[in-house]
Amino acid sequence: MRIFFMGKHGGSHPKENKERTSHLPITVAKVPGELVFPLSMHIGAPAKTVVEVGQKVKIGTLLAEAGGFVCAPVHASVSGEVTAIEKRPTLSGPAECIVVKNDGKDTFEESIKEREVPGDNQEILDIIRNAGIVGMGGAAFPTAVKLDPPKGSVIDTLIINGAECEPYSTSDHRVMVEEGDEIIKGVQIARKLFPKLKKVFIAIEDNKPDAIEAMKKAASEEKDIEVRPLHTMYPRGSEKNLIKDLTGREVPPGGLPAGVRCVLMNVSTTRAVYRAVALGEPLYQRVVSVSGTPVKNPKNLLVRVGTPVESLLEECEGFTEPVEKLLSGGPMMGRALPDVKVPIIKAMTAITALTEEEARVGEESDCIMCAECIHVCPVSLQPILISEAYNRGDLDAAKKLGAMDCIECGNCSYICPSKISLLDNIRNAKAAIKAQQEKEGA
Repeated sequence: MRIFFMGKHGGSHPKENKERTSHLPITVAKVPGELVFPLSMHIGAPAKTVVEVGQKVKIGTLLAEAGGFVCAPVHASVSGEVTAIEKRPTLSGPAECIVVKNDGKDTFEESIKEREVPGDNQEILDIIRNAGIVGMGGAAFPTAVKLDPPKGSVIDTLIINGAECEPYSTSDHRVMVEEGDEIIKGVQIARKLFPKLKKVFIAIEDNKPDAIEAMKKAASEEKDIEVRPLHTMYPRGSEKNLIKDLTGREVPPGGLPAGVRCVLMNVSTTRAVYRAVALGEPLYQRVVSVSGTPVKNPKNLLVRVGTPVESLLEECEGFTEPVEKLLSGGPMMGRALPDVKVPIIKAMTAITALTEEEARVGEESDCIMCAECIHVCPVSLQPILISEAYNRGDLDAAKKLGAMDCIECGNCSYICPSKISLLDNIRNAKAAIKAQQEKEGA
């Protein structure tokens, strides 16, 4: 069963494939005997280890502190003992991790308890920062940095992103259906940080009518919160698209949402803000949807950070047919998992298994100059030209063509009839440009 794909200017309509899990309530995942915590599960500098091998920890114990302004601390998601600090498989390859043996007692730090929401904005930001909250929709950008825009910024619009346009993924969908009240409480906390805020949008694609209804009910007493259904089109949930759709404002190339008076947060991130500020809870668990045609018993699971992917696959009873690709995320933006021992991290929304036909495995051929990749690019780039510049080693040309403005939605690779690895090439170009910039700045 090939994933059906139809292009449209600035977007596309891949087959959604959400029906296997969209109706399934969130269930609590089994907690394994050993959990692995990468020091880098966010955009920015890696966190710095503050524990030692042999040290006892509880749920919420700080394992690694922020190693820079754009960084996020890491906390234990189980009680037990630190057994190793070493390189382990991660989504980005072997990397330094903290390994904790679970004692099965689920002992919490005493600080995790209900408390009054502070009146001081800086105190709220410090709590969010110290809780290790990052963008849970996939971006993994530290939330405290996003909620503390540059001095002089005037924020008048807060956008809560519940679009969840990635095929197969339903984790945000179920959070909205089941935890809408906590999302609204998170909105109430976040809005305190912006004294000139005029409007809050909760944006949800119209293929989730139950989520729309649940969020309207949760927000029924909030006069300035508008739940806005959006026509389903991929990648409707990208920041620049949402801002344009909801406010008519355009974020310029290289610009930030704050530059057009907006701040965006994912729905699960918003809920995590509430739980950190009002309940003292660091980000130690999240909802992950496990789906795909080969998955025998797909589920939406509440998973402890650090749980190996193989544990979730076992809980879903494995596969009914061969798997060609196993992804962190969905088929559009997802990254191939190098190992099933890779741990779940804060921004993993889904684990998706694809058959050979769905993965579109086949020989790459020459570009036929159809321009479809240009038509479907939501940020008006020329993906094939960036890809070709990277392949010939011309990073300056790739940069001038706007490689760094790519949002990595994957539309270009999916629409390409020649099966050119456009997204991979552009990702590699971005990484090479960034490395070059860091070397020149050293």
